Amino acid sequence: MTVQRDALLFLMRSPVYVRNFEPVLERLGRSGLRATVLFEERKDAGDAAGLGLMQRLCGEHESLAFEFLPPVRLGPRGQLRKALRAAQDYLRYFDEPYGDAAKLRLRAAGRVPDRIERAIAATLGRWAGPRRGLAAAARLLDLRLGEEPEVRRELEARRPAVLAVTPLVQLRSRQSDWVRAARGMGIRTMLCVHSWDNLTNKGVMHAQADRVVVWNEAQRREAIELHGVAPASVAVAGAWPYDHWFGWEPRRSRADLCRELGLPDEAALLLYVCSSEFIAESERAAVLRWIRALRSSGDPRLAVAGVIVRPHPLNADEWGEGSLADVPGASVFPPRGADPVDDASRSDYFDSMAHADAVVGINTSALLEAVIVGRPALAVPDPQFVSSQHELPHFRLLAGEGGAVEAAPSMAEHVDQLAHALAAPSAGADVRRRVIDELIRPHGDGPPPSARVVAAIEELLAGVPAVPGEPSLAAVP
Repeated sequence: MTVQRDALLFLMRSPVYVRNFEPVLERLGRSGLRATVLFEERKDAGDAAGLGLMQRLCGEHESLAFEFLPPVRLGPRGQLRKALRAAQDYLRYFDEPYGDAAKLRLRAAGRVPDRIERAIAATLGRWAGPRRGLAAAARLLDLRLGEEPEVRRELEARRPAVLAVTPLVQLRSRQSDWVRAARGMGIRTMLCVHSWDNLTNKGVMHAQADRVVVWNEAQRREAIELHGVAPASVAVAGAWPYDHWFGWEPRRSRADLCRELGLPDEAALLLYVCSSEFIAESERAAVLRWIRALRSSGDPRLAVAGVIVRPHPLNADEWGEGSLADVPGASVFPPRGADPVDDASRSDYFDSMAHADAVVGINTSALLEAVIVGRPALAVPDPQFVSSQHELPHFRLLAGEGGAVEAAPSMAEHVDQLAHALAAPSAGADVRRRVIDELIRPHGDGPPPSARVVAAIEELLAGVPAVPGEPSLAAVP
């Protein structure tokens, strides 16, 4: 009996990544193309929601499946390769557009103590030539180490027609080994960019895929200029993780939402969206400072505004049931956060955005989602998180000149911006529409981004030569 191979093997870091690819996987399932999602690792936080979503998709589409890679023990060559790539990832953060992005450089340094990293940075920062020479030498030695044998064995056993990966640029990931081995075997390869910040905030692409699918022209430039991707290999699809928000309607009224959360429905309503642990590890104190600034402001609407705090689903430990019990007019919703992977959790999230008069946060993709929903989005200028904002290129893209997120240099100015947003709710609508047209839906009202991703996969499949006697790459009816 001939074993039917997959049209697509989709290598993801963990189930956490499934949510951003649900629209793509849904379309793949409807197309009937056989696809297996292969997870590199299990994560303690966030796995349950993503895994549940993956199980639901597989239950609805017989052509979809998923597996976990078994743990791999790195030998001496693998350890050396890991060190060489870590050095390249670290060294990238000394050049533009990073400037003073010490937070990113420190994360790339891994477990190196802060004081040692600062000493290294002070030395390397002065010597651009030797620094770039060191990165080039590390890259060359990495290439000379050749393929990882166990990766080739996995690919030979599976024989997919196309290998897709995400995010590829994750620090200390081995996905580059899969791309290199696949290309060496003649398997077509694709990188699907996972998030708005991946090409600027993570590591280097240590292997080049045949096709790189990005959200917008800004990411296209990042792929080419920061990662050396060939321009002809980049396809701009739009931001497929947000396909489901277009056409979504609130499931409850504003009055019902406020009543449910114990907030006054006649007052203004503000939504505070929390950030990831990397951006804002301990955010509760900053939220309390922000609420105090509202209550002590001279604007009577802000002084009595209802506040909803939405915990980040992967950074919610400090947001239990009673974490704002002593703060009048404020509510945590949902308590301890929720990954919006089903209708109920998405309805909660959407309703809180759609009924808010403004959405506020430090630096999170939720601010981008607020723009999609048509709400004013503002960044809180808390001194605790200065390094998590303007030092990071993806934040500057949204909060810089002409961006859709308003960012003020001081809390007083931020409060003034909020007061203006309440007084003139339609202000900034043109900017928000332009940002959607440029960053989220660059192709307008044509096929949605997820359809364009699947079309890119099918284009790669069209170039795969047929094997005589091989079964169809579609699922058997």
